[in-house]
Amino acid sequence: MSPNPIMITGVGVVSSIGIGRKAFFEGLLNKKSGICWLSERTDDDAKPDVDNMEPKGIWVGGPILDFDAKEFVRPRKALKVMCREIQLSFAASMLAIDDAGLTDAFPAAEDGVITPDRVGTVFGGEMFFGPPQEMVDSIQACLAEGDQINTSVFGMAAKKNLMPLWMLKYLPNMPACHVGISVNAHGPNNSLVLGDVSGPAAIMESISCLQRGIADVILSGSIGNRLNTSRMTCRYDSPIPEVNGEVKWASRPHDPDATGVVGGEAAVTLVLESSDHAKQRGVKPLATILSSASRFVASEAIQHGERSGELNPPFHRGSSKAIRLAISGALTQANRVAADIGLVVSHAMGDPMMDSAERIALSELEITAPLVAPIAALGHTGAASGGIAVATGALALANGMIPPTVGVEPAPQETSSESNSAPHRCGLRSTAEPLRSPLVLCLASTAEGSATAILLGDSAR
Repeated sequence: MSPNPIMITGVGVVSSIGIGRKAFFEGLLNKKSGICWLSERTDDDAKPDVDNMEPKGIWVGGPILDFDAKEFVRPRKALKVMCREIQLSFAASMLAIDDAGLTDAFPAAEDGVITPDRVGTVFGGEMFFGPPQEMVDSIQACLAEGDQINTSVFGMAAKKNLMPLWMLKYLPNMPACHVGISVNAHGPNNSLVLGDVSGPAAIMESISCLQRGIADVILSGSIGNRLNTSRMTCRYDSPIPEVNGEVKWASRPHDPDATGVVGGEAAVTLVLESSDHAKQRGVKPLATILSSASRFVASEAIQHGERSGELNPPFHRGSSKAIRLAISGALTQANRVAADIGLVVSHAMGDPMMDSAERIALSELEITAPLVAPIAALGHTGAASGGIAVATGALALANGMIPPTVGVEPAPQETSSESNSAPHRCGLRSTAEPLRSPLVLCLASTAEGSATAILLGDSAR
């Protein structure tokens, strides 16, 4: 490990089970589910007709209820150029700054504790979909006689009907930009759009910036939303679940009977800084980033040029080889072995193929540590999912606890409190238990074949 390792000194989370890192982790410990029928959502996106929810699976998700961006965004006039994803990401960043004890340090100033050129913002994201309502007038202008569509009219109609700054609401690099402007960060600014591994990729880029000495503090965030109305129409990349039983248990990672992926939304930001800088500030880190690795091995589906959201397509999504290589790379870099791992934060999502790829990789490396699958509680949060995994790992270390996984019940033979910690459903736990080894492996992977592995350790080591 580097003599000046990179530390996580603040965590900000905005999720369906809690806003703020304390509420989020308590939600995990208490097996709180953020999954519900989308008729309960409180934003402006599509809701189902409760008397005719066909297909039912598309109308279940993990929305963040009663979120008010005005509580976090300053100046408020910035809201007019922030879509929901940017608002959530900005809120997570403000929470992380406060959690790291940096509120009084920002906006950064030349004569301040942290100068502007020593602060960076590196975020992971995805395509931000605008609501269809914004395009109604422009599309109607294209209607011609006989139900024909005159697409040549659309450009001028959109120019007339959309506000001039419309595009700024949906650019994937805007979370890093808005946060950077807010804290007066003049250091590294970057945005990575890599699907589910976007958050870990942003963390790796942030680590590089800190190790190269071009920044002292990096705000590294990730944001994803699978519940936007337009995004919900693009469910070609994962199977839609069937809902059997209570809707709050609909997200079923590593369940052999799972039928599909429940969508969700979330944002997370980590404050990263070197050990020396954290000591200089007198702050106690939550966790140490021991190592990280990113690998790509094209999935069978990508190799054959066939993308499918079918439950059992002819060519597999995901790559167990990429996951295995990423884990091996992280372990080698940290000079650790599989037996050292005390917890795996799984990327399992309820897609039997994707979940199987992760299980195969863990089995091949003989990793038998307990697992936790945050997607069971939040749904699949897209580009935020990998960042959520790292935040979960850091909070597990900081609290010395392994959270249970929503929907996992004790095995029939578990009859005593002592046996409640026994593994059930691929290492997922039904009850919280102490973290017995201070080494946490955080995973993320994509259907195309990208995989990341980040190893976290106790900040005291």
